[in-house]
Amino acid sequence: MLFVNPIRLIVSDLDGTLLSADHALPSSTATAIREYVSRGGCFTLATGRPFITARPIIQQLGLDLPIILCNGAVLAQANGMPLERSGISLASLYNLLNAADQSGLDVLLFCGDEVQTLARNINIAAYERKEGVTCSLFNLHEIQESGTEIEKAILLGPVELSRRLFAEFADRPPALHSSIAAFQSEDNYLELVPGQVSKGTALQRLAATLDIPLDQVMAIGNQLNDLPMLEAAGIGVAVANSPDELKQAADYVCGASYSEGVLEAMERYIEAVDPQFSKLYREAGGMRNV
Repeated sequence: MLFVNPIRLIVSDLDGTLLSADHALPSSTATAIREYVSRGGCFTLATGRPFITARPIIQQLGLDLPIILCNGAVLAQANGMPLERSGISLASLYNLLNAADQSGLDVLLFCGDEVQTLARNINIAAYERKEGVTCSLFNLHEIQESGTEIEKAILLGPVELSRRLFAEFADRPPALHSSIAAFQSEDNYLELVPGQVSKGTALQRLAATLDIPLDQVMAIGNQLNDLPMLEAAGIGVAVANSPDELKQAADYVCGASYSEGVLEAMERYIEAVDPQFSKLYREAGGMRNV
């Protein structure tokens, strides 16, 4: 039976939202999402991750819709083939990255399926374990003359320090404030993406590609980099483990955290037009009553 719902597309963040606290996808969540899709619903992801680290989740869910990657810098097919891509001139970041390195922050660069860092340490090892990726090393001073463009960079460390450095260099030549946007995606991540790019702008392009009005889209997230996406969607949802600023902007705040919050939001808005779907969720191993 074709599933009919005012919400035709659900877009979820990964880390801190769809994934559990240990960055795994619970089997019950995957089962419920596959059930939703099998009944005619559309589901996809909007993540700060590049394709190489998002791929296991995409495959586990069996998704076939385009995916929003790198905080909106990339819109890709489910097989990783880019449909749209925005980039940052690596050379333009030299002064900021040099200051970040001198200040004790770790730096991550993302270009295609490659993740690079300046040096290996306990923080980078923790990132590699979480993301299931091995970082290669780059030489900071070689990027001054580089013609390479990257999808994003991460300053890894105290976000207050990262924000202060970004603000310090934003108005200096080459005027980063006009070419780069900064988003906090985790407690210790400040992500730098091409200016005018966000999960919100990518969601607008995705919805247009699928010919789905934005008021028939539900977006679910947990961090401030999800804010533009929640604002763009017809229904913006913040899971319980979100900061207050995101909760205040959301149309619905979940009582549950992480993946259980995603299931709570799906059950709430799907059940409104299909009361049987809540029962199917629970039969599939879905969420508890919230």
